[in-house]
Amino acid sequence: MASPKSLVVAGLGFGTALGVALGTLLIAPNMDSTPGGGKAGSHDEVREKYAELVVENEIHEAQLDSADSVLRDLNRFVVDGSLVQRPVMVISTPDAKEPDVNAVKDLLKSADSTNAGHITLTRKFVDQGSADKLLSLVTNTLPAGAKLSEKTVDAGTHSGEALAAALMLDPKSTEPLASVDDRATLLRALRKAGYIDYEDGTIVPAQAVIVVGGRQTANDSEEDAPARYAIDTTVKFLEGFDSVGMTTVYAGQVEAAGNGGALEKLRKAKTEITTVDSIDHPVSQMAAVLAVKEQLEGGQGVYGAAANAQNAAPALPKDL
Repeated sequence: MASPKSLVVAGLGFGTALGVALGTLLIAPNMDSTPGGGKAGSHDEVREKYAELVVENEIHEAQLDSADSVLRDLNRFVVDGSLVQRPVMVISTPDAKEPDVNAVKDLLKSADSTNAGHITLTRKFVDQGSADKLLSLVTNTLPAGAKLSEKTVDAGTHSGEALAAALMLDPKSTEPLASVDDRATLLRALRKAGYIDYEDGTIVPAQAVIVVGGRQTANDSEEDAPARYAIDTTVKFLEGFDSVGMTTVYAGQVEAAGNGGALEKLRKAKTEITTVDSIDHPVSQMAAVLAVKEQLEGGQGVYGAAANAQNAAPALPKDL
């Protein structure tokens, strides 16, 4: 039986081929198919190939949906009890999809982790026009004892360092890195300024964090400059956060693993952050939760269905 990873890859491959065939029909719908035209039958051949790809694509989509359906039911049993009494926080980026975030939160609950809260980064957080104010704000509300990098001075890095100092437990002593008052001061200031959102009374210090992203990519065009800045800021935020918190999992959709996406950049940088692509599929949602346990035990991985992933998921519990 094909693995969930192979089904994902196959589905993506046939989708691409289907797009090529469709593109050919759209660009040259009236290709010469008359005798002596030098292209006899080419139009019919493309149509026939397109029809075959449509059928094959539908088959692979059905197989993938079937695998997803089974995994969606099994996931809670796979992760059950894997994070008992481990406080885990979820942070979502502006491009994260709500179903992906909710699926991760539900699985963390199945893993019996302690809910450390959910913080949403807003679009303003990754907007270049708001960067200077964000940089100034985190500098002025930094928790006591926390330090900001003097070599890397940017809004993404410093906000990541500041939030980790406010939100995380010390990896060695498991004591909060910040006082309740210092944590509240930073969070309230960022929320009031429109950089983050969260519900009052829901945020507690965490041992680990899963940051859920979306599919955003960017090329070198001038039009994509805002997207490039948002992606770069997200990567710097993650690196800054992990330099303090040391237990970070970043999960996004498969598109972000290529074409300048955050997953691609993190994987090229070979950071200690665990990355998971295809977070809109159950196998990767399971992988993200299992990756938290792996991180807490000192491990790190590159998971998902993209070509630059190493495995579909961390090793499954031996008692399954």
